[in-house]
Amino acid sequence: MNTKVYAQGVGKSMDNSSLAPREEEEKRLLTVLEQVGRRMRKELAVLGERRGDVVGIRQEFWEDVRMNFSDSSEVAETWTSIVQQAEVLAERERSHRVASEAVERLTKQFDSPYFARIDFTERGGGTEVVYIGRASLIGEDGETFYVYDWRAPVSSLFYDHEPGPAAYRVPDGQIEGELELKRQFVIRGGLMKHMFDTSETVGDEILQAVLSEGSDTAMKSIVATIQKEQNGIIRDERHKLLVVQGAAGSGKTSAALQRIAYLLYRFRETLTPDQIILFSPNPVFKGYISHVLPDLGEANMRQMTFRELIEARLGRRFEVEDLFSQTEALAELEGTAEGEARERAVKYKGSEHFFITVENYLKRLEREGIQFRTLRFRDMTIASSEEIAAQFYAVEASDGFATRAATTKRWLLQRLKAWVESQMGEKWLEEAAELVDQEDIQRAYVDVRRSGGFHDEVFDDEEQMSLRLKRQVAEEAIAPIAKAVRSYRFIDAVSTYTVLFESRPTFASCAPDGLLPQGWDWMSLRAEETIGRKRIDHEDATPLMYLSEALEGFRRVEGDIQHVFVDEAQDYSPFQAAFLRRRYPRARMTVLGDFNQAIYVQSQDSGGFGGWTRLMAPEATSVLRLTTSYRSTEQIVDFTKGILAPGDAANISPFHRSGEPPRLISCADPGALGERAAADIAELLARGHGTIGVIAKTASEAADAEALLKELLADDVPLTLVTGGSAELPKGVSVLSSYLAKGIEFDAVLVWDASAKRYGREKDRKLLYTVCTRALHVLHVYWTGEPSPWLPETEGER
Repeated sequence: MNTKVYAQGVGKSMDNSSLAPREEEEKRLLTVLEQVGRRMRKELAVLGERRGDVVGIRQEFWEDVRMNFSDSSEVAETWTSIVQQAEVLAERERSHRVASEAVERLTKQFDSPYFARIDFTERGGGTEVVYIGRASLIGEDGETFYVYDWRAPVSSLFYDHEPGPAAYRVPDGQIEGELELKRQFVIRGGLMKHMFDTSETVGDEILQAVLSEGSDTAMKSIVATIQKEQNGIIRDERHKLLVVQGAAGSGKTSAALQRIAYLLYRFRETLTPDQIILFSPNPVFKGYISHVLPDLGEANMRQMTFRELIEARLGRRFEVEDLFSQTEALAELEGTAEGEARERAVKYKGSEHFFITVENYLKRLEREGIQFRTLRFRDMTIASSEEIAAQFYAVEASDGFATRAATTKRWLLQRLKAWVESQMGEKWLEEAAELVDQEDIQRAYVDVRRSGGFHDEVFDDEEQMSLRLKRQVAEEAIAPIAKAVRSYRFIDAVSTYTVLFESRPTFASCAPDGLLPQGWDWMSLRAEETIGRKRIDHEDATPLMYLSEALEGFRRVEGDIQHVFVDEAQDYSPFQAAFLRRRYPRARMTVLGDFNQAIYVQSQDSGGFGGWTRLMAPEATSVLRLTTSYRSTEQIVDFTKGILAPGDAANISPFHRSGEPPRLISCADPGALGERAAADIAELLARGHGTIGVIAKTASEAADAEALLKELLADDVPLTLVTGGSAELPKGVSVLSSYLAKGIEFDAVLVWDASAKRYGREKDRKLLYTVCTRALHVLHVYWTGEPSPWLPETEGER
């Protein structure tokens, strides 16, 4: 690599010829900062003015509204006055928000207005000097570009090319020319700390500086250090399915977030954050990445876990097991016949074979077999399941489930109305109407008046009031039934699903090979036992959710979703992958993961990404690989590679950032382990490490470790047990399970009890690898008894 370094300060450069460029750049920086400062003063003035406007309008809102309710015309005028005043307030609040966001953006620009410069000579044209930052900065004349946004087409030259022939794409085609200069800056607090000229796409010096910094409780933007292969992911507009296999710490998630920012910039006229959804592995990770897009000046996309999707669909009526609970349950049953049977069921129900079986079952259900719930009020049948089935199947199958379900829903709502009328003379309704309170009577009075009642015939008026009261009481009595009908709960998806495990012939006829899976009898008994008690195993949740939504025509799916991002995609079963594709049929998909971190049973036999690459046509699919691990030091990366099987580790290469070797520490018993870990934590905190992760295998082990460490550490040490419900990663020492650590990084990681007892089986290899790769700078591995056979040799103590 050919790099010229310009150190800070006159006389400190590596050669005398660097003085002029350094002084020139510092002078130019002052010019830019003056522009930022001038713009900030204007925005602050606007902000103060808007803030005063908003406060004033809120205080004087009712004083400026003319209130008069003497007759209908005055009421209308009063309403118009309120609406006008509310619109004025809303407009001022919008202006205040825009000015506030502008001040926040300019404050960040004053701290670090840009991070790179490129000099590009277009073929047949002159040389253009381009400075690149997190956001653009345009002069007051509206024409002078002081800084280009990193997402602008010309900025891709910085990420993709070294000096020499270069080209970048614009909407109209490609612009070719010569890249004359690539210069990088580190600017903090408006001061130029470092300046590099480099022949590399992004200089190692910049990466070294960034990667040597401490971890934080939130992920940072990487726009200044995007690598060429990451830039290809960020700017890909051609493929509908982007599959990214990346080593631990290779920047997969960072690239995905920058890709979202790029898409919002590139398609800002047609794409909004609400049209992008990101599936995160757990709530902790959601909080960890929540600051990246706002830091780039963009609103956050929609973000959820797959668990939240399941809960929204099934959680109100059933107790639904989550993935962590399933994993803990399998760990407790390890080595037993029941544990082996459950593991088979988990793998099968996440497989493509089962997805095809359910698809074929749905085709069968187009003709017959859907289970319906009878609509009853007390001991009266309003609509029997047989009547509902007849109505549903009377609609042409070619119209699809959505039309048939909607038609049946309308028919049932009409049936409910007719039933209400049929009850007008019934004794139960007469008695109930006599017990209504004054508020109900007033409502009935208003309804009758609005319908033109209360004329000269007093008896007729009283009869209308009585009928209205009884109808009102009847409608309120069946309101829960009407609500259930509107929510399509007359379709009994659960019973329809369990038929698959009650009937051998039905299952075999739907299976693609005509065969029952191994362990089908156990699955049948298990479904009867759990679903009968309104409990849904995690492995049943996605198939049941898919069947339920398909029978309703995927009516609840937001069709405006244009992009779906899935992080830690290797943990999704093939069934879950196919389900997401069906749920968001018009969306482009970006899925990211690491084969070597596939730690859950549901995806361990799925062959890498578990069917993700088969979701779309090959010509619409791009599979990319990130092999360089930037997160950890070279010593930690080499150590973690040794945990994996040689074939799995072959394509992982460390970025050359040196550090201390990992320490492997044998302890006599759990008490000794706790004492040694507590002493090491105190030392690491004293050395300035701000985030320390103590990672145990399971949630129960993490809780035990936290309780022990709390006794051993000083009271002023910030120690937090991170659970599945935690929304943010705390500062200081976090104690958590291996499953919650995915995607997160710490300055130092202490692996709690990496013994052969805890990490002894072949399937524990990838889990141990995942845990150890969370460390940026320091890794300590403790155990009692015999160490895990997957731990490699190291220079540290054993």
